Amino acid sequence: MRFNPTRRAFLSYGLAGGALIVGAPVAALARSMDDTDANDDNSISPLIQINADNTMVFFSPSPDMGQGVDTSLAMLFAEELDADFDQVKSKPLPLMLRRTADGGMAWGVVPQGAGGSTSISDNWTLLRNAGATARQLLLQAGAKHFGTDVANLRTEKSFVVSPTGGRVSYGSLVRKAAKETLPDGFEPDLKARSDWSLIGTSEKNKVVHDIVTGKPLYGMDMDYPGAKTAMVERCPYLDGYVENVDDAAARALPGVIDIIVMDRPSLDGNYTYLAGGVAVIAEDVWTAKKARALLNITWNKGPYTDESSESLAAQCDELLKGEGQIVRSDGDYAAAVSSADKVITRTYKLPLVSHAQLEPQNCIAHIREDSATVIGPFQSPSGASRMTNGITGIDRLKIDVRYTRLGGGFGRRLTSDHVGEAVTIAKASGLPIRLVWTREDDLAHDFYRPMGHHEMTAAFDADGNLTAWAQRLAGTPKHYRRGRPENELFDADLYVDDFPAGRVDNMKMEYFVAKSGAPQGSWRAPAHTANAFVIQSFIDEIADELGEDPLALRLRLLGAPEELPYGQHGSDVYDTGRMAGVLTLAAEKANWGKAMPDGWAQGIAGHFTFGGYCAHVVEVQLLSDGTFKVHKVTGAIDVGTVVNRAGVIAQMEGGINDGLSACMRQEVRIEGGQMVNDNFDSYIMMRMADAPPVIETHLVDSTKDPVGMGEMSLPPMAPAVMNAVVRAGGTRKRSQPFMKDSA
Repeated sequence: MRFNPTRRAFLSYGLAGGALIVGAPVAALARSMDDTDANDDNSISPLIQINADNTMVFFSPSPDMGQGVDTSLAMLFAEELDADFDQVKSKPLPLMLRRTADGGMAWGVVPQGAGGSTSISDNWTLLRNAGATARQLLLQAGAKHFGTDVANLRTEKSFVVSPTGGRVSYGSLVRKAAKETLPDGFEPDLKARSDWSLIGTSEKNKVVHDIVTGKPLYGMDMDYPGAKTAMVERCPYLDGYVENVDDAAARALPGVIDIIVMDRPSLDGNYTYLAGGVAVIAEDVWTAKKARALLNITWNKGPYTDESSESLAAQCDELLKGEGQIVRSDGDYAAAVSSADKVITRTYKLPLVSHAQLEPQNCIAHIREDSATVIGPFQSPSGASRMTNGITGIDRLKIDVRYTRLGGGFGRRLTSDHVGEAVTIAKASGLPIRLVWTREDDLAHDFYRPMGHHEMTAAFDADGNLTAWAQRLAGTPKHYRRGRPENELFDADLYVDDFPAGRVDNMKMEYFVAKSGAPQGSWRAPAHTANAFVIQSFIDEIADELGEDPLALRLRLLGAPEELPYGQHGSDVYDTGRMAGVLTLAAEKANWGKAMPDGWAQGIAGHFTFGGYCAHVVEVQLLSDGTFKVHKVTGAIDVGTVVNRAGVIAQMEGGINDGLSACMRQEVRIEGGQMVNDNFDSYIMMRMADAPPVIETHLVDSTKDPVGMGEMSLPPMAPAVMNAVVRAGGTRKRSQPFMKDSA
């Protein structure tokens, strides 16, 4: 995307209350959602509000679910604006769309969404350009104030400063700045790296005080005039539906307004909402919950009544005995294996897991004749708009989508099924609806991380050189019921350019679709969380077979620094030198190979996720009951230029704990076509006592363009832990969760 300030579309401003509202250039910021005409010149919406008292509000285009983008994105804008960051607040930017000349829809301001760790990389240049252009307008207003040329002025901490030391605040200049136009041929003059005062520093999260003091930030906090509460009793059977409902007792409860049967979604198309069921509309949550419990529903159990976790596992094992879809084939794999001096094969297994968001699903929807309002925790505000349009037919430009802070997401709220439910109920009832899920609802009805069995094979010649590599995956596809043909289902579960692609001449990747009725979806770092465990565990097993140090083997397989082509999400290249760099840094800082007490050991793993390079060295102690305790994690991370050091460190620590929690005890089980884990007594999250007491984060000082940090530290955690357990004398577990039989 290029910056084109010669077009008129930089400012869309208002002066209510003496505030200048500055937007960003359409030509630079437009990104297609349907069909974008880059030459369309509609007006845009604001990103920054400068108040007369010199305080500012930055309207963050990416929903914040704990990753801290409301602070980091504000830093990008404020850096080039030369704003006093202590005076900047951050709020969500309501969804802004525009219609293109051909009738399609495009972003009105900047890309709005959070997923795949793209918020920083998407906005790295866009927001700095916008901030620099806003600064130019304030300088022009300052020049008129001081009676001098712009070239004679400078800015600092939200003030324009004259050559004689005179100072005028941005807030005092807002009315003049609002009347300024950019000079012909204007190009934003971005700061040199050496002049940065914000980027690369550590800034506190802008909303942390509001979080800890209980301010209404989250979807569950929101209210709406006249809204009635809705709760849904969803069919507990995969793809089942309501055959009959006796709702007399529920309707007799005071405060119950209406009860609506919701049809099972079509099995042939994409999901709208997840399951058929019965919606209770009431005056408040507790009445709706009590009435829901009084429903007497006869369920049709659907087509998956024989499905269980055991049947899924058996299906995957059987599939691996046959031939699947070859999704990558380099060289002559079969010949290389047949002539190899050593062939090593292992199989690793991962279960379904839940997102287990702290805040269950919720949504407010009000459907009027020709307009709609939708409010809630959305990772994809545009997805909420599309869902509402698909159900109601209302023009998307007449759908007001407001996203709140998210109490967790991890990919769960990329899918707008909670919007689909709320809109469907609101449309059927004619009422503004506040949809509320319980913890049990959230765990039993999710888009789960896919399960799968990975069969790995590596072949070596007599000199220990890797000559062949294969990864064969039989599993449930993330793209299930998402409009993809079966031969394209693999690409969300197998990343064909992942390591060691490009480092072995003979390589095969093979995919088998396991049939299941369980909904599948993106789960923090999607397929990387599985593939890192598989590949990095396998490399340690290879090291053991070859009698080689695990770190030394990784570095040898990576080879000389080289940028290899990478076609999956996050980057165009996979840089072996950067991967070796974080492995070496983590090992150095952890004193890899140091002497440790009996029953203690270090394990190492590293992975490339969405453009970022991360490695962990984990110190583990085996316990007398056969379990283990992680005492220390030393992590190294290379995500290019770091915007907010404090944010990167926080995300590193969060991903480490999330990754450890997932591999220890998390597993969603199916019995008789039903999900059986419906609360934290049966879906076991990591307790505080299990968390590593020491986490060290070491950041690579890089001048590369930045990538995100939301998902990078999670994938290497599980293999590093198990590699340490084995080196400490424990038994290698090739299936997660590692502590399946311990509470």
